[in-house]
Amino acid sequence: MRHKTLEKYGYLLVSLSLIVAFFHPLVFSTKTLFFRDIHRWFYPMKYYLASCFEAGTIPYWCSNYFCGSPFLSDLQSGVFYPLSLVFALLPFPRSLNIFVLLHFFLGFYFFYRFLLGLGISRGAASAMSVSYCYGGYTIAAVNTLNNLSTLIWVPAILHAFTTYQDGRRSGLYLTVLALSMAFLGGEPQLAMMAVAMLLITPFFGLPTERKRISRVPAVVMAILCVLWALLICLVQLGPTYVDFQYSARSSGLTYEDVTLYSLKWSMLKHLLLPLAFPKDFATNPEVLKTFFPGGGHIPWLLTIYPGFIVIPLALFGSLLVQTRRTLLFAVIFLLCLLLSLGNNTPLHSVFYAIIPVFRFPEKFMLLANLSLLVLAAQGLDRLLTLLKTKRATSLCLLVTLLLIVDLYRAHNHLNPFQDFSFYRSYHPHLEPIMKDRDMFRVYVDPEIAREDGSLFSVLEHHLRWGMFLLPNIGAIHGVYHVDGTSGLELRYQYIIVELLRKPWPERIRFLELANVRYILSPQTLDQHPEIQSRVEKINPFLYRLKAALPRAWVVGRLHPIEKGTPDQLTDGSFDPWTSALGRETMLGRHSSPYHGTIDSLRYGRGGSVYLNVTSEREGILVLSESSFPGWRVFVNGKEKECLWLDLLFQGVEIEKGKSTIEFRFRPTGFRLYGFVSLASFLLFLGGWIFPHQRFTGEGKAGSSLSNPTRIASR
Repeated sequence: MRHKTLEKYGYLLVSLSLIVAFFHPLVFSTKTLFFRDIHRWFYPMKYYLASCFEAGTIPYWCSNYFCGSPFLSDLQSGVFYPLSLVFALLPFPRSLNIFVLLHFFLGFYFFYRFLLGLGISRGAASAMSVSYCYGGYTIAAVNTLNNLSTLIWVPAILHAFTTYQDGRRSGLYLTVLALSMAFLGGEPQLAMMAVAMLLITPFFGLPTERKRISRVPAVVMAILCVLWALLICLVQLGPTYVDFQYSARSSGLTYEDVTLYSLKWSMLKHLLLPLAFPKDFATNPEVLKTFFPGGGHIPWLLTIYPGFIVIPLALFGSLLVQTRRTLLFAVIFLLCLLLSLGNNTPLHSVFYAIIPVFRFPEKFMLLANLSLLVLAAQGLDRLLTLLKTKRATSLCLLVTLLLIVDLYRAHNHLNPFQDFSFYRSYHPHLEPIMKDRDMFRVYVDPEIAREDGSLFSVLEHHLRWGMFLLPNIGAIHGVYHVDGTSGLELRYQYIIVELLRKPWPERIRFLELANVRYILSPQTLDQHPEIQSRVEKINPFLYRLKAALPRAWVVGRLHPIEKGTPDQLTDGSFDPWTSALGRETMLGRHSSPYHGTIDSLRYGRGGSVYLNVTSEREGILVLSESSFPGWRVFVNGKEKECLWLDLLFQGVEIEKGKSTIEFRFRPTGFRLYGFVSLASFLLFLGGWIFPHQRFTGEGKAGSSLSNPTRIASR
C-alpha cells in the first residue's frame, strides 16, 4: 500500500525537494530575489500591491513613478491574478518568496499531469517535469514574474483540454480556468502562445481508442474556451486594452525594437552542453564580460539548457515513436527554435509582417522547450518499455537523479539572493530626502548609475541602483519619482522621458513644473553657468531646486496650447506659477495671472487625491499628477470637468472661497468590464457545478486522471 502511494504521489515529494534545493534561502532565511527586473520593477510593484491589499483597497493608480501611472490596468501588476492573494495573506517580502515558490510547485504538477494525459508513464513524466521547471525556460523566468505567472499554466491548459477530448465534461471548464489564469498572469505574448498550442491540441492524438470528439468540433470548442476565458478576464484585459490605445506600441514597433533580444546561434550549443552559472556569478565583474556567448552581452533569456540527457532522449523518441504526435511536436520545436533566433534568421521577418508587436523572439523558446521535453518523455518512456520492470524502475530513477544533479550544478546560482534589508538600504547622501516630510518628487540622473570605466559585477550594478533609489525602487521608501519604469510605455510617459533628455536648462524648467525638489546627479550642476542660480548643492550627489512648484497650486491665467509639443513646457513662454497651458475654449474666462496656494493635500491608497483650498478669487487648480483617461474630479461633492493642463497634468476650475476637492481615478469602462467578468464567471461556475444535462460520453474509463496507468502512445 505504501509502495503504491509513493508511486502515485512521489512526484510531489520530488517537486518539494527541488524547491528546497534550488530556493532554500527563500524558504529558511530572510533572503529574497533581486536580479534584473525583480529589483527595479517587480519587487516595487508587488510591494505596492501588497500595501494596497493590506489597506483593503484596489490599486487603480500608483503615484510613485512617472508623476503617477495606471497600476491595475498594467497587465504585469497581477491585481486580479488569483495567486496574488498571497500578498494579502502574508507579510511582504515573505509573500513574494512564497509567490515564486508556489509557481514552481504548480509548474511541476501541471507538466507532470500533461505528460500523463499523453500516455507517458509516471517515471518519465516526473523526470521531464524536473527539466521543465529547473532547466530551459522556467528557471530563467524568475526575474520576470509575469512570464513565470503565465508559462506554468501552458501545460495546465493542454492537459485540461486533452481530458475533454477523452470524454470528460470537466475538461472544458478546467481549460477555461487555466486559460483565465494564464491571461491574468500578465504576459500576453506567452498567453498567445498558449492559445496557439490549445488550437493544435486536437491533433496531439490520445493514448486510447475512445475517440469521443472529432478534431473539427474540438477546435471549435477550443475557440469557445478562449472566448469564455477572455470574458472572465475582461475586468483586467479591458483596462489593459484601453491603456494599449494610449501607448507607444499601439501603432506597431520597428523591427529593431521587436528583435532586440534574439537568440544567438552560438547559444544553441547549450541545448546539449551546460551553461553552468558559477558561484560568483553575481559578484565577479568578469562574468558580465566573458560568461555569455556572443561577446558577453546578457541575453533576455539567460539559459536554454534543459539537461544533457534531454536531446539524446528526444532524438531516441523521434526515431522510435514515429507517430503523428511525434511529427507535430518536432515541427513545433524546430519552428519555434528558428523564430527564437529573431533577426538572425529570415523566418522571423515573415512573422513580423503578420504580428508587428510581438517583442523578444527568445520567448519562443518556451514552446520549443515544451515540445522538446514531450519528445524526450516519449523517448524515455519507450526506452523503459524495452526493459524489464526492475531495470526500468532503476533506469528511470537514474535518469531523474542525473537530471537533478546536472541542472542543480548548472543553474543553482542563476538566481542570486540578498537579505530583505537590501531593499531598505540607501546612500547616506540621500538622508535629506528621507527626512523631508513635505510633498515633492525626485529626479535621479541616469548617469549616476552608469559605470565609470571600471568593471561592475551584477551585484554592484544593483547596489548602485538601490543606493541611489532609481525608479521605481523609491516607491518602497515612499519616494515619488518624476520618471520611472513601466511595462506598456504610455505616450505621456514617453513625453516625460523625452523632456528629461533635453539640455539641463530646459530640463530644469520641466523639473520645477513637475514638483521635483531634489536631483541626484554625479555632475557639478552648481557650476553649470545657465542653471547654477537655480540649484543648491547639498552634498556631492544631491541638489535642491530652489524654485520647484508645489504638488498642487492655483493659477489665474490660461495660455493656448500652440505647438502641441513638449517644447512649450521648457521654452519659457509662460510662467507656470501664475499660468497654465489649456484648451482654447476656456481662455476667455481665465486671463489674469495669479498664484494661490492650497491648504492641504493627501493621497489615498490606490487612486485618489484629496485637497482643501481657500482661494482669494476664482481660478484653476493645477495638480501635477499625470493626466490620463479615467480621472474624475469632485468639488464640494459635485463632479466637474477634469481639465487637461500643461500637456501632462490635470486640474479643475474653482470658485472663490473654500473648496474641498477629490480627484478619483478608475480605469475607463471599469464597471462595465467588471460586470461582464462577474456574470461570465457566475455562468462558468453554474455550468460546471449544475450541468443541465449529462455530457455525452462522460465516464471514468476514458479519463487520464482516473486511469493514470501507462498506455502506449499512438
